[in-house]
Amino acid sequence: MQFPLLILLSLGHLVTDLSGGVLPMLLPVLKEEFHLSYVALSLIILVANLSSSVLQPFFGVWSDRVPSRWLMPLGCFLSALGICLAGLATGYTLILAGVFLSGVGTAAYHPEGSKQTFLISGEQKGVAMSVYSVGGNIGFGLGPLVGTLLLAWGGHRGMLGLLVPAAVTAILINAFLPAIARRGKVLQASRHRELDCPDGAGRRVWGAVFLLVLIVTLRSWVHIGVTTFVPLYYVDYLKGSYHYASFLLTLFLMAGAVGTIAGGPLADRWGRRQIMLLSFLLAIPPVWLLPYSHGAWSAVLMVWSGFALISTFAITVVYAQELIPNNVGLASGLMLGFSVGMGALFVLPLGAVADAWGVPAVLKLLAVLPVAAVLLTLLLPGRQAAGRTAFLSGTERPY
Repeated sequence: MQFPLLILLSLGHLVTDLSGGVLPMLLPVLKEEFHLSYVALSLIILVANLSSSVLQPFFGVWSDRVPSRWLMPLGCFLSALGICLAGLATGYTLILAGVFLSGVGTAAYHPEGSKQTFLISGEQKGVAMSVYSVGGNIGFGLGPLVGTLLLAWGGHRGMLGLLVPAAVTAILINAFLPAIARRGKVLQASRHRELDCPDGAGRRVWGAVFLLVLIVTLRSWVHIGVTTFVPLYYVDYLKGSYHYASFLLTLFLMAGAVGTIAGGPLADRWGRRQIMLLSFLLAIPPVWLLPYSHGAWSAVLMVWSGFALISTFAITVVYAQELIPNNVGLASGLMLGFSVGMGALFVLPLGAVADAWGVPAVLKLLAVLPVAAVLLTLLLPGRQAAGRTAFLSGTERPY
């Protein structure tokens, strides 16, 4: 495994997702300057989520058909440029255009970045994908802090500061594209082996991919449900401190970053499916207990749930890539984009549940979703996965 190249791809992931993390801090400034309603602000978030998530499978298919490593430096730069344009916009339409452009940049980077991580990783794919993925987790987590600093420095025009790290990172990635290409070709040549696909095996493989999409969608629902409604629960329902609610959310996200790093190596050793099962099982108790917790126990449960839930992030990407090794870009787009993006759409029905029965009812509903994820994970293929699974070394791997 080429760790310098892997760290570079992870850095690109960090800088790309940094822009997405900055956007929420820009919204209050835009609301005040343009007198926007909450509906208008919600539309900005929806455009950002749809453009950055739903477009990813299309970029993935393109990447599978045409060499597209150049999408990484371009996507990294566009993600920052779009937020800058939104900050400098003179009207609401231009804000939406800037946010959309930023989302396109994010959608362009992710499938290609995870594909190249897969190709240069050798046999330690779980470890490699964990390193790549945690870059995005850190970038998104740093976004609010960076956004606050840039706004304090130059108002909404301070968003121009995002162009500096984006441009430097894009230039670095572009300079190392030949090395990334050579590394990927060497590993492909050393382990390439055509596998016969028996009758019906293709359908079983794509059925497994479909199951993974459902599983990641369920995980995304829990993730966005916790990040959206736990702060509301502690502030609006328990009348607690906003700062403590923010602290709990930070604990959840940072524990998730640690879980991402831990999940990959464990999956390489013990198997993708086994670690996924364990992670979803471990996520059930803390999410269920959250509505009944107070004080330090709330912090413990948020760390526990974040670590358990998000530890499957890199695993599911590698699993899909190994199931359809000739469509690695598509697999990456489905796992990192489409499935995760579907989580954003679940906020609306959760909001309806909160309006009808209260926020505690939402948290109890979220605790049921990991149970469904466990049942779906049990249906995934094990060691005898059919068809063109990516046993690229020619030997069986534990799933």
